[in-house]
Amino acid sequence: MRRGFPAPARRQFAMMAMLENSRTIPRMSEALPATLVNLHADAKTAEGRVDTFRAYVKLMNTGYKMLEKARDEARLADRHLNGLRVDHSFFLRHKAKVEVAFKALRLSYGNPAKALKTVDDLSASYPAQYVYEVCHLGSYRLGTPLGWNVLGIRSLARIEADTNYADAVIPALAQMLPDHAGYLELRAKDIEQNFADAQLDSSRKRAVQAAIETSLKAWSEELAACAQTLTTSEVDSLSRSEREVRRRLMPGAHQPVEAEEG
Repeated sequence: MRRGFPAPARRQFAMMAMLENSRTIPRMSEALPATLVNLHADAKTAEGRVDTFRAYVKLMNTGYKMLEKARDEARLADRHLNGLRVDHSFFLRHKAKVEVAFKALRLSYGNPAKALKTVDDLSASYPAQYVYEVCHLGSYRLGTPLGWNVLGIRSLARIEADTNYADAVIPALAQMLPDHAGYLELRAKDIEQNFADAQLDSSRKRAVQAAIETSLKAWSEELAACAQTLTTSEVDSLSRSEREVRRRLMPGAHQPVEAEEG
């Protein structure tokens, strides 16, 4: 009757299969910290089963510590992002009102940007109600309207500009002015860029957390495969904590793989 390979050979083949399988795992996320990438490379290239086992234990322990740190950093990044979200939402809503006002100003002024800047300057220095009353005095308060006005005689273009000022500009300013000072403060702080930066930071840190979590699952399987290849004499050479890690990895044990090195 044909006999199978001896136990040591079977273990060696199992070890080789485990390492080969680890090479077929999809390329690790670019978000994975370089420290863990390097430790995993060390584990895959370690010589001998005991050294490989110890390298994987070190990898897992470091991975769990870095995962805890990544979760904390992701929570802080989310908290910062949420803190900016209210101001950013207000800014976008008000920006839409500013755009409506600017569109109206274009039909009354040759230089609507200058007219809007006049409104900005007034709003930065005076209460909204006072600014509104100033604007209500006439189109001339914000700049040079289209057309001409000589001794009360207005050109057709000036008549149309003044009519648009009363019918479109003033209503738009009435909607915009009450919150315009707050909008200007946020614009000065570059809220849009700050919010975009906070979004990017939050996404990056969440990606790091997800990359570590995903990798730990795969590495745990690799460590378990490695643990099952160890011979009795190799197990005896392990430290007590290392033997405990191996024990928890064996079939029938259902405990998380997280232990101190030593």
